[in-house]
Amino acid sequence: MTTTMPLKPPQPLQQILAADDIIPTIQRVLAAQTAVRDAVTSTVAPADARYANVIAPLQAVDDANQGATGVFTMLRYSGPDAATRAAVEEAAGLWAAAGAERLKRRDVYELVRAVRERGEVLGYEERSVLEDVWLEFRHAGHGVLGEEGIGAYLARRERIEGLKREFHKNLRGEVGGLWFEAGELEGVPRQEVAGWKGEDGKVFVPLERAACDAILRHADDAETRRRFYVAYDNRLEENVPVYKEMLILRDENARLLGYRSHADFRVTMRTAPSTEWVERFLLRLSEELMPQGRREMARLREKKRAHLGGGGEEEIMPWDYDYYTRLLQEEADVDHELVSEYFPLRHTLSSMLGLFREFLGLEFVPVPEEDLVGKLWAEEVEVWGVWEGRGERKGEFVGYLYADVLWREGKYRGNCNVNLQCGYVNGDGTRVYPATILMCSFQPPTASSCALLKHREVVTLFHELGHGLHDLLCRTSHTRFHGTRVKPDFGEAPSTMLENWCWMPRELAAMSLHYTRADPAYMARWREEHAGAEVPPEKIPEELVGRLAESRELNRALWFLRQLLFARFDLQVNNQASTDAVRELDEVKLYNDIQDELTLRPNPDRRGFGHVQSSHLISLHDAGYYSYLSAQAFAADFFESTFAEDPRNAEAWDRYRRGILEYGGSKKEMDIMTEFLGREPGPGALLRSLGLDTKDGE
Repeated sequence: MTTTMPLKPPQPLQQILAADDIIPTIQRVLAAQTAVRDAVTSTVAPADARYANVIAPLQAVDDANQGATGVFTMLRYSGPDAATRAAVEEAAGLWAAAGAERLKRRDVYELVRAVRERGEVLGYEERSVLEDVWLEFRHAGHGVLGEEGIGAYLARRERIEGLKREFHKNLRGEVGGLWFEAGELEGVPRQEVAGWKGEDGKVFVPLERAACDAILRHADDAETRRRFYVAYDNRLEENVPVYKEMLILRDENARLLGYRSHADFRVTMRTAPSTEWVERFLLRLSEELMPQGRREMARLREKKRAHLGGGGEEEIMPWDYDYYTRLLQEEADVDHELVSEYFPLRHTLSSMLGLFREFLGLEFVPVPEEDLVGKLWAEEVEVWGVWEGRGERKGEFVGYLYADVLWREGKYRGNCNVNLQCGYVNGDGTRVYPATILMCSFQPPTASSCALLKHREVVTLFHELGHGLHDLLCRTSHTRFHGTRVKPDFGEAPSTMLENWCWMPRELAAMSLHYTRADPAYMARWREEHAGAEVPPEKIPEELVGRLAESRELNRALWFLRQLLFARFDLQVNNQASTDAVRELDEVKLYNDIQDELTLRPNPDRRGFGHVQSSHLISLHDAGYYSYLSAQAFAADFFESTFAEDPRNAEAWDRYRRGILEYGGSKKEMDIMTEFLGREPGPGALLRSLGLDTKDGE
């Protein structure tokens, strides 16, 4: 990609901490923060408390040290070795303990309360900072509990943080696998099997997400699918008591603060106005989606009957769903393995960046190798400097984009975006620029092919890139509300909206390149394996991408019903009538019962522990998983109102950038959306996108 941007960004890449530097760095940051609090409380009396002499210095020390904590956070996801990961876990404990001590400080709280009660005229971001700092202390019991009560409350919070670390450690641990005879894997693509360990004619299939997808979608033997599903579903039983203890402690703390439940407490940190609003939202979605879900399941049952050559009733088992969904996709003549051949990972990512060059006028310039020394945690990580390429800001530096997108041992198994450095404005008016990481775990290349993306992985990559762009394009003055540091039920909306582009034939064609064109060696191997065959076209064929786009509607209601499973379960376990009710609750049974009801796939076999196999229900989205669904509603509203007629309209993209992305969380999220849309957002656009009639037109 050619560019006329300056060769040297105004800000160097961050240094990556060695294992021995992690603890001292965190200790230095904590000491600096404590020193500022001590200085403020020793020099300012409540009668003299102002934003400038209380809140501003507290926020300034956080701003100045966020980059160091960003590196620490990144290493929690992708520590390069055991020593680093051990140091990170120890540092996380120090950080949590210090956070608990910070919130015990009544002297700081009294100054914050005095500033809040003074009612100074402040800008919207400063008002948000003040309110957020006050709410942190309010949620620690100040103004509600006495000293003893605050101590007990914070001790429980610290215990919860320890449980979260234990939960995450279990997620990253060795998960085992199953041995299969080669014949039992009939139907599974060769490139998938090639990536698994073989021994004495058998294949060891790890209990990991990518392997699960391969087995459940492709293994012709129903017993193979059942064995793998049951084993996968029963992973991580050790997280069940960890999750249970968290539920109890969170409920106890919420009631101490005067809330009816943990869900009632958490909604104060959401865009949604109340738990009752959430319950109504989820109920409406389930009521309107269920009839379509039943129709979709009936079609799957019919496909299974035809496939097995019988005329009787054939129930869809949990291990059948992905397999027969794939057969329906193939009936629609969508060969997802063939589709994946047109989306080699590195090319696809580069093409996505090219789209944002057109949409937003951004230039992505690879950072020279000599500037990467000591700045990477793994050799396959890529880094770009991002620059403004058009308009009044042309030539300005935006920030850094990192891509760490391949799975390796010890790395977080999911896909996410990690903020390395938040953007903010220094006291002297100079800007610190953001740095953000695409942190994914796509399968590495095999001996015969480069890393290829399934279409759903193309969607995932674009989604996470959406979070990255939110980070890069945000223009807040402080780190507290930078980029994706927003309320969770709003935070997923921008990246969710971007998923629409992964279903547009024009955009998919623009991203595509058959993997044989990525490297002459791949072409040579392909010719060996397909002697005499015509070489595939360079770009994905129009008819194939058209059928793929049409297939989006397949089982969409069932997909949303599965999301409702997690949302309803999460809300119910965190919204019980009393703490005793939480203790007595059999949350494993509740999860599986709701799963049977909403997914329409009764499981007669050993029921598993799906509620403790990802971090979503314990970190950030506890009592807030519904955020993914409300984000779908917000995203559909953005798309329908702004991009549906012309997805490449530069003026629309600029308006969206300035009206949604640049604010981060510095204003109330509902206000941001209402100002952008000219009205409050609602679920109507989402329901219309699913082809469903709405009750109220909203």
